[in-house]
Amino acid sequence: MDSEVSNGSGLEAEHLTDLLVFGFLQSYSDYSFYQELEALGQKLPVRVYLQDQDDELQTDGNRASRYFSQERIEPDSESQEEIIQNIARHLAQVGDEMDHSIHPTLVRHLAAQFMNRNLSEEDRRNCLATALEEIRKTYPKDMETEKAALIMTMLLAKKVADFRPSLLHDVFRTTVNFINQNLFTYVRNLVRN
Repeated sequence: MDSEVSNGSGLEAEHLTDLLVFGFLQSYSDYSFYQELEALGQKLPVRVYLQDQDDELQTDGNRASRYFSQERIEPDSESQEEIIQNIARHLAQVGDEMDHSIHPTLVRHLAAQFMNRNLSEEDRRNCLATALEEIRKTYPKDMETEKAALIMTMLLAKKVADFRPSLLHDVFRTTVNFINQNLFTYVRNLVRN
């Protein structure tokens, strides 16, 4: 099984971050933006698996999930998608331990900035970068800086969407763009390894 993403085969690089952020967000069972996440999953140009809130247990011991597909995917992409989903779940578990370091006031302020329709996408990325800078000193000392920044970026997206579910689409797109600009090499290496 080849999990390379940079050699042109398999999952396209621009969709890797979409799947990672989506998988991270849907790893949480206590979010208030389920309907918005479901709608987002239908718009993504890659396969996504969204667990039902009812989380029905199947006879094989697995949980029921809905499956959305919008485009043709390369033959080895399904295994890559599973790898990305597993990485997203792991990062969400680590994020649970870091969650307390994001103050609710910061989340409310960031949500207010995302509600400002006069801000450009670049302005929103800068707002996200500023929020990350504010919480940088709370990163675990024993964790790689890039890993901590990636988790905190996705945690901020989750918290903003949880605070204001109507912002999910905007905060998702900005988060993906921010990660692609600042942390994509780290994300690509996570998938490769």
